[in-house]
Amino acid sequence: MPTRLLLTAAILSWSGEAFAYRPFDGTDADVAETGEFELELGPVGFYRLGTQNNLTLADAVLNYGLVHRLELVAQFEYVIPLGSSNVPPDQALDSALLAKVVLREGCLQASTGLSVATEDGLLFPPIGGAGNVGASGSLIVSQCFGRSVILHYNGDVELTPDHNLDLFASVIGEGPRAWLVRPVAEIYAEREFNAYTTYSALVGAIWRAVAKLDVDAGFRAAALSGTLLLEARLGITWTFL
Repeated sequence: MPTRLLLTAAILSWSGEAFAYRPFDGTDADVAETGEFELELGPVGFYRLGTQNNLTLADAVLNYGLVHRLELVAQFEYVIPLGSSNVPPDQALDSALLAKVVLREGCLQASTGLSVATEDGLLFPPIGGAGNVGASGSLIVSQCFGRSVILHYNGDVELTPDHNLDLFASVIGEGPRAWLVRPVAEIYAEREFNAYTTYSALVGAIWRAVAKLDVDAGFRAAALSGTLLLEARLGITWTFL
């Protein structure tokens, strides 16, 4: 795919699996408590794809615990290409409405064994852009190794707003949640048919600043159909009633 077309496809159909908890593209098998809001906010971020620089603004995910084991998820992201670009000067991307359900309560819910969840819902095209309503279905499994390491396995199938089939798989690793600052990492592979294939690796850290408020930072490197992508992420997760 020519570079300019690849940049256009990547920016306008930016998906990853951004129904996430920060700073990842995947997520965990847990939900907000009943009546609780959880705001995941990246006020500003930066990524470079090939020779094109871009800012992400107001990258936000709002989770609401509707009932026990069920949360509603709303997502929004705004991207501004910097410098010359063959895409619009700004573009609202990655809008989604989802429902996340814990199928099995496990180590993330103060029980034992695997935590298992599913997250399903609707994907919307860029505001003012072309495309239709898409759909997403995910299976998430979280596994705890004592109090030291937690792994989260994600598998996702999407029909994108462009009505392409998209397959996504990731593994997230977390250090001890008892630590004030815990190291984290994620690897994933994604294939959007008729568009691109991505292989990605992220390293970062999550800082428990105060009760109910985490600050995260991450650096991601990826190959998107052979084009190098570099991204810096910084954000917060704030839980409130």
